[in-house]
Amino acid sequence: MQTSALPRRRGRARSAVLVLTVALTATLTTVTEAAPAAAAQTGQVLYSPDLATYPDGTAGYPRAVRLDHDGSSDETLLATFAQAGHNGPKTLPIYRSTDSGASWTQISTISSHTAGWDIEAPTLYEVPRDISGLDAGDILAAGTAWDVGDYTAQKVEVFRSTDGGLTWQYLSACTQTSGQPDSWGHGIWEPVFLVTDDDTLACFISDERPANSATNNQVIGHYTSGDGGQTWSSTLVQDVAFPADDLARPGMQTFAQLPNGTYLMSYEMCRDGTDADHACEVYVKSSADGLSWGAVDDSGTLVQTADSRQLLHTPSIAWLPGGGPNGTVLISGQRVGAGPTGNKTVLAESGTVLFANTNLGTGDWTEVETPVTVNPTGGYASGVPSCPGYSTPMIPLENGTEYLYLAATWLGQGNQCEIRFGTGALPGATGQIVGPGDLCLDVDTNTAVNGNAAQLWDCGIATGQQWSIAADGTIRAFGKCLDVDGNGTANFTKVQLWECNGSGAQQWRAQADGALLNPQSGRCLDDPAGNTAVGTDLQIYDCNGLWTQVWALPGYPTGSITGPGTTDLCVDVDTNTATNGNAVQLWDCSGVPGQQWSMAADGTIRAFGKCLDITGNGTANFTKVQLWDCTGAGGQQWVPQANGALLNPQSGRCLDDPAGNVAVGTDLQIFDCNGAWTQVWAVPV
Repeated sequence: MQTSALPRRRGRARSAVLVLTVALTATLTTVTEAAPAAAAQTGQVLYSPDLATYPDGTAGYPRAVRLDHDGSSDETLLATFAQAGHNGPKTLPIYRSTDSGASWTQISTISSHTAGWDIEAPTLYEVPRDISGLDAGDILAAGTAWDVGDYTAQKVEVFRSTDGGLTWQYLSACTQTSGQPDSWGHGIWEPVFLVTDDDTLACFISDERPANSATNNQVIGHYTSGDGGQTWSSTLVQDVAFPADDLARPGMQTFAQLPNGTYLMSYEMCRDGTDADHACEVYVKSSADGLSWGAVDDSGTLVQTADSRQLLHTPSIAWLPGGGPNGTVLISGQRVGAGPTGNKTVLAESGTVLFANTNLGTGDWTEVETPVTVNPTGGYASGVPSCPGYSTPMIPLENGTEYLYLAATWLGQGNQCEIRFGTGALPGATGQIVGPGDLCLDVDTNTAVNGNAAQLWDCGIATGQQWSIAADGTIRAFGKCLDVDGNGTANFTKVQLWECNGSGAQQWRAQADGALLNPQSGRCLDDPAGNTAVGTDLQIYDCNGLWTQVWALPGYPTGSITGPGTTDLCVDVDTNTATNGNAVQLWDCSGVPGQQWSMAADGTIRAFGKCLDITGNGTANFTKVQLWDCTGAGGQQWVPQANGALLNPQSGRCLDDPAGNVAVGTDLQIFDCNGAWTQVWAVPV
């Protein structure tokens, strides 16, 4: 879909009460990321138009890709977006980062191959392996090319770079139209590439042309190429379509491959004849090979939380290895809503959260904070800007637990936006915090409004009871923080939900007796006078060890790591003590603390509160592993692999049993990942 024109855009009381409501209702430029913002997550500006020179300047539909085959030891990424209003056609500027997305430099620009045409709705894709006509590391770019507003002809133009994005060669159009009526309803939009399991190059689009749509509604489908994009199949293979429903408009597909080899597609489901502000829910659909997506009219699964919050509009999907044995699927959307199609309520957390799932995209989703806040979010009523938050991608970084996030944010006039970026991290352990009376720590009204009281309530399915224990010492729901009112420190000061701002009022430390200490005040989260009535507002009070201050936090998967292969030995801390430098070894499984490992969401594996560590932060084969204080070093990052290996991304090597020695007391090491049984470990789930 074009990002500048609207016509195509389809046309508690209490926790329990809101749950019901939810169910119903080209100059060289460089930019550098600064420290995180203190309040709303503003991120850093990648590109902002000079409105004094270009009063109609705008940018939207950002895209990025991490380069894994560029031969560099640096973590290199490319980013682009549709740039418009610069006294000429829309173009796709290309930016490069060689420091994991912290800073960026513009290196090139892609213009339409058709003279005088605009190009927009871009995609970037790194070819993952050698295939016919393309080499591993080649970069493909594409976009919808047309003279914006003239619907008679369009092309999905495909470009190739063999030098990391510095130069681009036009390859082809994966599909095109000509001689069409000059009216909306037969467009070709939103290209995305995949190299599938059989080395086929596929170009997926959202297509308004199909004959089986009586009102020119839209389907998702693909073309294929066997020669690296020089030529394409002539017939669209439909992947998501509803021939029996002439109002359905699936589109804006994006893809992620999961560790079990499955491909997961996210897309929006809009409806003709329904106000776009009250439709466009996000769905996921899976494929074993990336080409066969089952029955075309099988919509897949609606993406929603346990209390029926849903993402709306312009989704993007990514998979990160961290967060659990299945990794984490993230999906962005322009808004969060509740209620039935045609009667949506836009919720307060819109523009501040992603949805996350650690079960390969099945089951319930939870909300996690974005590193860039989009406020206002885009809308589709007359006079409302649509560009803010329109299609916001997440690009997984090499450490497996962080991602680059790009978003268009409003410039304060017209339908004009700039592009901002930030780095986000997967949340820590997420779930209910159970306290006095077996009641849950709960956000009043189950909404993300600043100042909502933190209270006790019956444990249920509310998103306002899903708390993430973040590595920075905060405790978060709705992407906001558990906060002491007014930054107070006195006894009886109430606690609330507030946007995260880095203050001491939002720091909490779990204590051995189950208390939650706020270090700034020296006081603990407290149930006043032991009142276990639902709706009791919580406070801070002198830490006293009483049951009124005992809270059970959500935990990380914890247990034995067994292996290698089927030997049923355990990964064990030598001497079963928490001393730095203790070797990590094989030993008979016995359940001792030195065999109880927690799979933390930050990519570390912990026992005794310390980390599984590569000695000396080494990267060479045969380097031993040990127990050490958690420092954030790359030598403490471990990513479970689909074949059972534990990969250390910094070294590119795997946890290894030397020479297959299964004698108890064998010290473990890192070694080249080889798929052998000596590198297969069963981790806690």
